[in-house]
Amino acid sequence: MKASLLITFSIALVFLAMPTMAQQVDSVRAKAQYGFELDELQVIAELDRIDYYKVTFDTKTLKGHPFLLFITKEYSEGGVVKQDTLIPPEYARQFSEFKNIDSNSSITLTTKPQGDSVKFLYQILGNSFTRTYKRLNDDAYSLRDGLVTNEEFKSIPVNTTLPLFAYSLPYDDPKQPGYRFYCAITSNGVPPEKWWETYKIPHFIIVEMRIVTEDE
Repeated sequence: MKASLLITFSIALVFLAMPTMAQQVDSVRAKAQYGFELDELQVIAELDRIDYYKVTFDTKTLKGHPFLLFITKEYSEGGVVKQDTLIPPEYARQFSEFKNIDSNSSITLTTKPQGDSVKFLYQILGNSFTRTYKRLNDDAYSLRDGLVTNEEFKSIPVNTTLPLFAYSLPYDDPKQPGYRFYCAITSNGVPPEKWWETYKIPHFIIVEMRIVTEDE
């Protein structure tokens, strides 16, 4: 009888521990907002086809020594033709430390087209970086929120690579001639490596982010 009670008690402890273990998977809350706050500045940006997104985070302290990693991938007809690690991991631990998250913890990306190329200006936790990537000479490109936050805070997991931004041509739906779609590309849940197969988008650039956590 005592052995039976002991087994029952042990099983109960395992089930009680399961939610606690699940809660140890850490996450942060982020939202992306499009456009400049000043209307006059936004008008100028639209004239020059400049796109701007700002990602902010809810206040939180992460365990260990977390930092941010960013990789930019250029796709042409479904294949990655260029991959760029914005900050190497050995430097990211210092320059993009992400432990004490507050209102000053932000990421912005500004894109400016220049014919068959596009300039990316990254501002990450107070550090600025510029990169130039190839693009088709087409004014239909647009910068999109890869996290699909809809300008509301959304929980995103750590130690997971996520599409943060997408600089892409629109999707032309053959069933709706004359209409071009942007939001559906990211909101439908189709991974970028399948965009050529699914949408026949010939060229786009994806900025991926990973919040890396390391033990104390």
